[in-house]
Amino acid sequence: MGNKAAFALFGMSGLLVLFAAYASFLPDVLESKAEVKVNASKAEVVAYLDRAGDWDEWLFTTQIRKSSSWRTLTSGKAFGEGSVLKWFSETIGDGGLEIKKLDSTQIIFERISDNGAFQDRCYLNLVADGDDVVIRMIDSLSIKSNFIARFEAQDSSYLGIIDSSNVEMLKRLKLNLEVKK
Repeated sequence: MGNKAAFALFGMSGLLVLFAAYASFLPDVLESKAEVKVNASKAEVVAYLDRAGDWDEWLFTTQIRKSSSWRTLTSGKAFGEGSVLKWFSETIGDGGLEIKKLDSTQIIFERISDNGAFQDRCYLNLVADGDDVVIRMIDSLSIKSNFIARFEAQDSSYLGIIDSSNVEMLKRLKLNLEVKK
């Protein structure tokens, strides 16, 4: 009887080691890139993006913002670096965003979901193109604490979905910028 228990223990330990080895080969950071050309100056883009409290206008779809469970609040500084937006939603979950850097060439922000399953650091690089500005987004998404996302990220279409979502988000930003102009 003692031998069976030892074999079962070593067998389960072996399976756990194999699972851990497999998980270590899964991606833990994804990098998405998107860009949009905006009919605005760099100064107008920076002025529009200097308050994290205004970001929900373009960061989230109208459908999400109009849901009955949608709420936002701000904390930290009112504008600029350290400005924070927090959201609460039954549809997409809770999370927060903080502006880390804001200048005429680059805006950096970090987002995190309520449970820490998703974290990203996003870079919005501003490049002048005549009277317009090209906003180049590099979204570095950490999925290291979400095994299911790491497993699904093996499929190249997973990153395509994120890229597509980021392009749509930048289109909403472009629309808002050009309307406010």
